[in-house]
Amino acid sequence: MYIKRISTLLLTALLLTITPTLAWEGMYMPRLRVEGRHLKDPAGNIVKLHGYAQTFSPWFNERGSKWNNYDVEGCLRYNKKIIDDIMKAGWMMNFVRMHMDPYWSNMPGRRVKGENDISAFDFNRFTKYLDEVFIPMAEYAISKGMYVVMRPPGVCPEKIAVGDEYQQYLIKVWKHVASHKKLKNHPNIMFELANEPIHILGSDNSYGGWSLAHFEQLSIYFQKIVDTIRGEGCNNILWIPGLGYQSKYAGYATYPIKGKNIGYAVHIYPGWFGSSHSYEAFKKGWREDVQPVGDFAPIMITEMDWADKKYNASWGKAHTGVAGDKNFGANFKKITDDAGNVSWLLFTSPEHLAAFKDEPAADGNYTFLTDPEACPWPIYHWYQEYACDNYPRKKASIFSFKKRKK
Repeated sequence: MYIKRISTLLLTALLLTITPTLAWEGMYMPRLRVEGRHLKDPAGNIVKLHGYAQTFSPWFNERGSKWNNYDVEGCLRYNKKIIDDIMKAGWMMNFVRMHMDPYWSNMPGRRVKGENDISAFDFNRFTKYLDEVFIPMAEYAISKGMYVVMRPPGVCPEKIAVGDEYQQYLIKVWKHVASHKKLKNHPNIMFELANEPIHILGSDNSYGGWSLAHFEQLSIYFQKIVDTIRGEGCNNILWIPGLGYQSKYAGYATYPIKGKNIGYAVHIYPGWFGSSHSYEAFKKGWREDVQPVGDFAPIMITEMDWADKKYNASWGKAHTGVAGDKNFGANFKKITDDAGNVSWLLFTSPEHLAAFKDEPAADGNYTFLTDPEACPWPIYHWYQEYACDNYPRKKASIFSFKKRKK
């Protein structure tokens, strides 16, 4: 018994020297923490996560062609298979952003004006489907070697204000999530507190998304939600959104969110941060709008993609280009790599990722998945490079992990 215990401790100590970057079933997944401007594992290794996004509604699951009518089993079956197929395709991912879609928490038949309309929100439905849909999907992703970032149902309205109905909605949602026995202090689950705030009522009594008067109030707005979560004894890592659809963060340098395990969730699309002009303009935009928080906290980019508009398969319309020159993708990678503390994902619909094959197109007859100027092809290979750089295969083999086959 004593020898077995010593062997277990030695194996654990060796595992803690490795930064987790691959994903496979049964992978070692330590609790991460925020330390200064980095995510770190228990041994102090810097961790940068790379992944994708998944949501759970008929519309976002291939436009209702796979399941419908609040079919829990159909939803779980489809979305678990998507994860399986993404793994089989060889994607080296280690986190997924999961949207707790309002399809489940809105009262059926109640008309809303969009995802920012919370008038149909039903708390009892939210708690029911948190247990029946969102938690089972989070647990399944974790079983496949991926950390999970959960985001609340819907998006922020165009204008928010401290104490408004939307803040109260977020507080109610996160208070329940933070107190849930399966989520509270889970070592592999994190929370992104809201999606795409745009303008807030500032201390100068104007709505906006750029000045210190606005960030003073934004900090108060999200500090209240953070304090609610921590008040439940919940220490999960929290990702805080900025203003301007999650593109503005400079004011947080003056009014940061206080507490432990705090990072900032950023969105980036072609044309943002000066990216449509040149590498230098893109770098300048990043330095002005994002780097001020990147200087003291980790960053996670929770939406980003690009492709030619002819493919009709991406939110962002641009090309990969060449790092240090024009276009979006390669410059995005260079800027985030150089920052040193940025985790990021590919926001392309998961069914595309599941269908990916690492086979170059013959004679340049490109599709969305094979075009090197669209996001899936380069990112598939970048993720492999990240995995090899940060978690050498020779180290993984020491412990005889059963890795998935490509």
